[in-house]
Amino acid sequence: MNDTHKINKDLTPEQFSEIAKMLPEIRSYKHELAALAKSRPERVKAVFGNCSSWSGIYERSFIEQLAYLFVLLGLHEQIIKINKSSSPPQAIIDMTRDGAELDQWYDTNKATINKTHLLWLAVVLQRNVLSIMLFHQSLGALVDQVRQGNDDALFKAVSVDRSILSCPTFANRLSRAELENDKQFFIHLRKSLKGPSLKNMAAIGDLRYAIVLLREAGFDKYTDDQLISLFVNAGLYPKHPSAAKNIRKHIQAARKFATT
Repeated sequence: MNDTHKINKDLTPEQFSEIAKMLPEIRSYKHELAALAKSRPERVKAVFGNCSSWSGIYERSFIEQLAYLFVLLGLHEQIIKINKSSSPPQAIIDMTRDGAELDQWYDTNKATINKTHLLWLAVVLQRNVLSIMLFHQSLGALVDQVRQGNDDALFKAVSVDRSILSCPTFANRLSRAELENDKQFFIHLRKSLKGPSLKNMAAIGDLRYAIVLLREAGFDKYTDDQLISLFVNAGLYPKHPSAAKNIRKHIQAARKFATT
């Protein structure tokens, strides 16, 4: 690959930059939802209804989680349209811009939209993005590791979203730990319930999510010029003489993990 105009057949640097700009807004959902829950508890209770748990959705891969929620919300036609588009990334960007198709869909259907499913989408999207920023992996990927007996993955996932303890894979592990009186397991679990460690929180950055985004787009090899174009010019990494070298270290570290 000898130029930076296209990083693969679908995703351009300009599109990548636009998607990266959405990350701070997505990250802010957690605080906004928590503030809403405290200030308007009756409204949140009304939205939840009798079926309020989204944790079972984490049993699927990240892409499957989003597809499932989009179908629940009646957005399957939009998914088909995106898939048929000559540039799916651009179609997603166009659809999610302020005042664009997604906003228009909401304005047209807000009286009949299932608000519970809409809340699930906001929570699931935000928690998965946070998980990728912290651990290079979505919650779906961590759940898959827990199925294979990885307790570290369980503790990581719980630190991101404590409700995940009620999903079947985690409930099974909890039951076994209770049966075996696994005190060490519950000590680690208690720590994870406090949320991400200060060390992990300090490592949060849109750079990690951006690296995963590019991997999922099928692009995993970069020239130094491409690294500068994609990460520095997009504001994901500070301008520095050794920026390309340092970004490459982050990319190499991320390759150790299954992403989604």
